[in-house]
Amino acid sequence: MSLSYRPFACRHLMMSLILSLLLVTGCDRYTVTLNQQPIYTPKVIYSGYQIADPALASCVKITLTEAKITQPEQLELLNCSFAGITDLSGIELFSQLKTVNLNSNQLTEIKALLFLGELRQVNLSENPSISCTDVRALGTLLKDASIAAPVCN
Repeated sequence: MSLSYRPFACRHLMMSLILSLLLVTGCDRYTVTLNQQPIYTPKVIYSGYQIADPALASCVKITLTEAKITQPEQLELLNCSFAGITDLSGIELFSQLKTVNLNSNQLTEIKALLFLGELRQVNLSENPSISCTDVRALGTLLKDASIAAPVCN
């Protein structure tokens, strides 16, 4: 009786090994199917944002891809220093951002950051044209946050 189950067990073991190897060897970007039924579908990187500034849009896209972000609220850290960013419109979608580095860009206003209540660290240094009124408003709103910004008199 055990001989009749041997071919099935062997095939089952072989399929399990092949499937395991496929999953381990970089198939995380592909849908894996067995008998035309999906057994693994990769997560889709979030792309439902609209950001007008091309430099900020590029930085966000790279960050989402590298961190494999599938929902906007998963993004907690954004490092866009030296990117040539002039406009932050659209960043408010990422409501769970905790750390934002916008060092050395060409920002003039930062009102979009006022909608990010979870911020704890903000680096706005080397953006000499930022409105001091906006910096003060951000500091008032985010009392516990560490904000590095141009000196305002």
